[in-house]
This record gives sequence, C-alpha cells and structure tokens, in this order.
Amino acid sequence: MSMSQYIRNPVSEAERRLGELLESAPDAILEFDEEGRIVLLNRMAEQLFGYTREELLGQTVEALLPEALRDLHKKHRSEYLIHPVTRPMGSGLRLEARRKDGSLFPVEISLSPVQSGAVRVTAIIRDITERREMEDQLRAIQEKYIHELELRNRESEQANHLKTEFLSNMSHELRSPLHTVIGFADLLAEESDGTLNEKQRRFLSHIRKDSVHLLDLINDVLDLSKIEAGRLELRYETFRIDAVIEDALSSVRPRASAKSLEIGTDVYLGDPVFADRVRCKQILHNLLTNAIKFTPEGGQVRVQAARNGCFAQISVLDTGIGIPEDQHQAVFDKFHQVRVGIQGGIEGSGLGLAICKGLVEQHDGKIWLTSESGKGSCFTFTIPL
Repeated sequence: MSMSQYIRNPVSEAERRLGELLESAPDAILEFDEEGRIVLLNRMAEQLFGYTREELLGQTVEALLPEALRDLHKKHRSEYLIHPVTRPMGSGLRLEARRKDGSLFPVEISLSPVQSGAVRVTAIIRDITERREMEDQLRAIQEKYIHELELRNRESEQANHLKTEFLSNMSHELRSPLHTVIGFADLLAEESDGTLNEKQRRFLSHIRKDSVHLLDLINDVLDLSKIEAGRLELRYETFRIDAVIEDALSSVRPRASAKSLEIGTDVYLGDPVFADRVRCKQILHNLLTNAIKFTPEGGQVRVQAARNGCFAQISVLDTGIGIPEDQHQAVFDKFHQVRVGIQGGIEGSGLGLAICKGLVEQHDGKIWLTSESGKGSCFTFTIPL
C-alpha cells in the first residue's frame, strides 16, 4: 500500500469541516441563486421553517415570507439582480417569516452577496421570538412605570400646590396677630402710659423676642414652600452688590457687637449684578446670621466679593466652630440643625440655609461650603452679573 493512500485530500477535508460548521450553526443559513431559488440550507433552516431539506431545495425565497410581502420582495430581488454590486445588502434586518404551517414569527436577517460567476445571496436567519417577547414585556413594564411615575408626579404637584395654599393662608392668619402682639409690645416698651418695673420689662422683652422669632419662622416656612413649589417670583433689577452687602451687615451688627465680633469686608467687584435685590439681601442676612451665631466671642466675620466669569462670587467667612466635611451637603437640607459646640444646644429652625440654596439656584447660581471642625466656615454663592 503506497503512502499516498494515507494522505487525506485537503480540499475534501476543508469541505467536510465547512459542512459540519454549516450543520451545527445555531442560526438558519440559506443560499439563493439569481432566480431566488434555494440552493443550499442547513439543519436549523429545516427546524425553523418546518420543511424538509428536499421540500425547500428549489423553492423560491418568497415561500418563506408572509403572502402580503411576497410581491414586494420579488420587486426588490429583481432590482438587486440588475445592479448586484451597487444595491445595498441588509444586516440585522427585522422582518416576519412564515413556517410551513402558515404561522408567522419575527426574524433577524443578515444578507451578503456571493459572486462566483453567477450571483448568489447567503442569508443568515435568526428566530427572535423570545427576544421580541422580552422586549414587549420590558416595554410594557416601562410604560407602566412611566404611567405610575406621571401619576405620582401629578399627585405630588397637587399636594405641593395644596401645601403652599395652606401655608400661605395659615401664615397670613398667624402673621396678623403676631404683628399686633409685636406692635403692642413696642408701645408698652415706650412707657408712655406709666413706668414699668424691671420684672415687667423683662417679661415684655421675652414677649417681643419670641414673637419676632415666631414671625421669622413663619416667613421662612412660607418662603421655602414657595421655592419648592416653583411659585416664588424674583423681581430682577440691576444694582451694585456692595450696597446690598452693607445693608445686610447693618442689620446684623447689633448681634455681632453683643459678642464683640469683628466685622469686615473685602469687595473687589465694580460690575453691577442682575438679580432680585431683596432676595440677595435675604441670602446674605441668613449667611451672616449663621456666621455670628456659631462664632465664639471675640471672633471675626468677613464678607468677600469678586468677579468669577459671568458671575459675582460672594463669600461669608467666620472663625467659628466649623462644620465636619461629612455634613457639608447636609447643612443645605431643610430642618438640618448644626449643634453649637460650646453651649451644646441646637439653635434655629434649620430652614435658613435651605432657603439660601433655593434662592441662589433660582438665580441660576451655585452655593457651597468650605469648612473644617474648629477652623471656621466659608459659605460661597454666585449670582449673575
């Protein structure tokens, strides 16, 4: 026996391996000639369409399409045969195919031309029924989620609207008698109808102080509710920020003097700003009040202002107790209260910084905190020039 009998034909071996790959492919693979007739198919094609190999060979591709698409496909195929090179082939096309029993199912098809003398087209066809079902289920879940989210948003908007209306009405009902209490307290303090003794003056001072505190709290709650509901209207005007800084400082100097605090300014901003003057003063007043509140006696509070691009950047610095880094974001949450390190108590309503944040952001600005425990704090915000 010669050695040549033991040497395999490489061409036959390659064809055998190619046939094995074709038959084991997970997708249906078919080849069509220039007339659209099926000249080659694999085992998956038989399983997918429900035909035997003998039934499919020689059939035109239209046999595998829904009846409604057959005429259109013939036209497309004929146009491709006229210009086989320039006509585009499809990759990842999503269509419907037809089984032998007439049932339709979704498929994804990739087409590629094979030119070896005559024009032929190879089609790789994948059944995407499970994928389509999963996509439909996912779409249904998304639509349900979006519907529920829209419903909750509408309910939330309505609740915010009702809350704002309630707070507005209640604040009016509460502020009117408080203004009366404060007014009568001021009249009594004048002692025009008789001299008050020390005990009466002390009681009167408590009445006025607590009434003013309650009035400020009511105003803060109302402002915050309007900000959250998007109903706080800003009255824009052009003004110099140094004048507003001075106004805010004037309102807090008595408190600073009571604690022997040094107040200073570093204003390097000649350009005017375009904002709501009253609300800017409110932001500064809240930040200065906090700085004075949490700065021990003999400390310092400074206000700095400079240009930063198209914005005015204003900072309120103090030499107070400082705030740990893990609380830098939380301080802007409503009702968040900072413990006073020396006294150990809690002061304020916890709304001041939340209001500042809302007002700054409504001006399209930003506000942030730089601080370390025991090393003072620096609150900085920007408003447009």
